[in-house]
Amino acid sequence: MLYRELLKEKKIKVHQASPEEIKDIIEIADRDLSFAKEAMAHNWDWAFTITYNAALSASRAYMYKIGYRPSSAESHKTVWSFMLLALPEGQHDRIHFFNHMRVKRNKNLYDHAGLISETEGKQIINSAEKHIVVIKKLLL
Repeated sequence: MLYRELLKEKKIKVHQASPEEIKDIIEIADRDLSFAKEAMAHNWDWAFTITYNAALSASRAYMYKIGYRPSSAESHKTVWSFMLLALPEGQHDRIHFFNHMRVKRNKNLYDHAGLISETEGKQIINSAEKHIVVIKKLLL
Protein backbone atom coordinates (compact mmCIF):
# COMPACT_ATOMS: atom_id res chain seq x y z
CA MET A 1 0.00 0.00 0.00
CA LEU A 2 1.35 3.37 -1.06
CA TYR A 3 0.49 5.17 2.18
CA ARG A 4 1.23 2.30 4.59
CA GLU A 5 4.00 4.10 6.48
CA LEU A 6 1.93 7.25 7.07
CA LEU A 7 -0.97 5.11 8.29
CA LYS A 8 1.30 3.04 10.53
CA GLU A 9 2.77 6.22 12.06
CA LYS A 10 -0.80 7.52 12.54
CA LYS A 11 -0.02 10.61 10.51
CA ILE A 12 -3.03 10.02 8.27
CA LYS A 13 -6.42 8.44 8.75
CA VAL A 14 -8.84 6.83 6.35
CA HIS A 15 -11.56 9.35 5.57
CA GLN A 16 -14.56 8.96 3.30
CA ALA A 17 -15.32 12.51 2.22
CA SER A 18 -18.49 13.48 0.45
CA PRO A 19 -18.28 15.27 -2.90
CA GLU A 20 -19.65 18.36 -1.13
CA GLU A 21 -16.85 18.26 1.45
CA ILE A 22 -14.22 18.09 -1.30
CA LYS A 23 -15.95 20.88 -3.23
CA ASP A 24 -16.00 23.06 -0.11
CA ILE A 25 -12.26 22.60 0.46
CA ILE A 26 -11.44 23.48 -3.15
CA GLU A 27 -13.63 26.56 -2.80
CA ILE A 28 -11.54 27.54 0.25
CA ALA A 29 -8.39 27.16 -1.87
CA ASP A 30 -9.88 29.36 -4.61
CA ARG A 31 -11.09 31.93 -2.08
CA ASP A 32 -7.73 32.12 -0.35
CA LEU A 33 -5.78 32.43 -3.60
CA SER A 34 -8.08 35.20 -4.79
CA PHE A 35 -7.79 37.07 -1.49
CA ALA A 36 -4.01 36.60 -1.44
CA LYS A 37 -3.77 38.38 -4.79
CA GLU A 38 -5.70 41.30 -3.31
CA ALA A 39 -3.54 41.26 -0.17
CA MET A 40 -0.35 41.54 -2.24
CA ALA A 41 -0.98 45.26 -2.61
CA HIS A 42 -1.06 45.69 1.17
CA ASN A 43 1.16 43.13 2.88
CA TRP A 44 3.43 40.46 1.38
CA ASP A 45 3.60 38.57 4.67
CA TRP A 46 -0.16 38.01 4.77
CA ALA A 47 -0.39 37.35 1.04
CA PHE A 48 2.26 34.66 1.47
CA THR A 49 0.46 33.03 4.40
CA ILE A 50 -2.91 33.07 2.66
CA THR A 51 -1.40 31.65 -0.53
CA TYR A 52 0.29 28.87 1.39
CA ASN A 53 -3.10 28.04 2.91
CA ALA A 54 -4.66 27.90 -0.57
CA ALA A 55 -2.12 25.32 -1.75
CA LEU A 56 -2.52 23.35 1.47
CA SER A 57 -6.32 23.32 1.14
CA ALA A 58 -6.13 22.08 -2.45
CA SER A 59 -3.81 19.29 -1.33
CA ARG A 60 -6.18 18.35 1.49
CA ALA A 61 -9.03 18.18 -1.02
CA TYR A 62 -7.02 15.68 -3.04
CA MET A 63 -6.25 13.64 0.06
CA TYR A 64 -9.97 13.56 0.83
CA LYS A 65 -10.77 12.52 -2.74
CA ILE A 66 -8.57 9.45 -2.48
CA GLY A 67 -9.83 8.53 0.96
CA TYR A 68 -7.48 10.03 3.55
CA ARG A 69 -7.01 13.01 5.83
CA PRO A 70 -4.11 14.11 8.00
CA SER A 71 -4.18 13.42 11.71
CA SER A 72 -4.04 16.49 13.90
CA ALA A 73 -0.35 16.28 14.85
CA GLU A 74 1.94 17.95 12.30
CA SER A 75 -0.89 18.05 9.78
CA HIS A 76 0.77 20.51 7.38
CA LYS A 77 3.98 18.48 7.23
CA THR A 78 1.93 15.32 6.75
CA VAL A 79 -0.02 16.81 3.84
CA TRP A 80 3.18 17.55 1.94
CA SER A 81 4.63 14.11 2.74
CA PHE A 82 1.42 12.54 1.48
CA MET A 83 1.47 14.60 -1.70
CA LEU A 84 4.99 13.39 -2.48
CA LEU A 85 3.60 9.87 -2.45
CA ALA A 86 0.37 10.71 -4.25
CA LEU A 87 1.64 12.82 -7.13
CA PRO A 88 3.98 11.82 -9.94
CA GLU A 89 7.64 12.71 -9.66
CA GLY A 90 7.23 15.59 -12.11
CA GLN A 91 5.21 17.40 -9.43
CA HIS A 92 7.68 16.84 -6.60
CA ASP A 93 9.71 20.05 -6.99
CA ARG A 94 6.57 22.09 -6.32
CA ILE A 95 5.68 19.93 -3.30
CA HIS A 96 9.20 20.34 -1.90
CA PHE A 97 8.84 24.08 -2.45
CA PHE A 98 5.60 24.18 -0.46
CA ASN A 99 7.11 22.10 2.32
CA HIS A 100 9.98 24.59 2.52
CA MET A 101 7.42 27.41 2.54
CA ARG A 102 5.67 25.63 5.44
CA VAL A 103 8.72 26.30 7.60
CA LYS A 104 8.97 29.88 6.39
CA ARG A 105 5.24 30.35 6.99
CA ASN A 106 5.69 29.46 10.66
CA LYS A 107 8.48 32.02 11.05
CA ASN A 108 6.46 34.59 9.09
CA LEU A 109 3.33 33.99 11.13
CA TYR A 110 4.81 33.71 14.61
CA ASP A 111 8.33 35.15 14.74
CA HIS A 112 9.21 37.83 12.17
CA ALA A 113 7.36 40.66 10.47
CA GLY A 114 8.50 41.70 7.01
CA LEU A 115 10.10 38.35 6.23
CA ILE A 116 8.56 37.93 2.77
CA SER A 117 9.91 39.81 -0.24
CA GLU A 118 7.82 40.78 -3.24
CA THR A 119 9.73 38.25 -5.35
CA GLU A 120 9.00 35.46 -2.89
CA GLY A 121 5.37 36.51 -2.61
CA LYS A 122 4.93 36.38 -6.38
CA GLN A 123 6.73 33.04 -6.55
CA ILE A 124 4.42 31.35 -4.06
CA ILE A 125 1.33 32.77 -5.76
CA ASN A 126 2.48 31.45 -9.15
CA SER A 127 3.28 28.05 -7.64
CA ALA A 128 -0.07 27.88 -5.85
CA GLU A 129 -1.95 28.77 -9.03
CA LYS A 130 -0.22 25.90 -10.87
CA HIS A 131 -0.77 23.54 -7.97
CA ILE A 132 -4.48 24.28 -7.70
CA VAL A 133 -4.92 23.74 -11.45
CA VAL A 134 -3.19 20.34 -11.21
CA ILE A 135 -5.31 19.31 -8.21
CA LYS A 136 -8.57 20.40 -9.84
CA LYS A 137 -7.74 18.23 -12.87
CA LEU A 138 -7.11 15.28 -10.56
CA LEU A 139 -10.43 15.86 -8.79
CA LEU A 140 -12.47 15.52 -12.00
